[in-house]
Amino acid sequence: MKQSHAYDRDLHEPGTPAASGHCSQHRQDGPDAATCTGEAVVSFQDRDGRWQSGCSAALEQLVERGEIAPLGQGA
Repeated sequence: MKQSHAYDRDLHEPGTPAASGHCSQHRQDGPDAATCTGEAVVSFQDRDGRWQSGCSAALEQLVERGEIAPLGQGA
């Protein structure tokens, strides 16, 4: 399980949806895309070590699946 952080624009590669404050998780996660609220609230590293961002719905989904820790809790 990876740690999560409150959204931090500086962690993300310039020019990406994540760096613009948008949810990058739902751009890759088709089945859950309909639940996207758009605005990034969390930053986390994906399986490949790249920084991604997630909206409040993505945060909940990722925590439920055990992929990231809830905000403010260690892995």
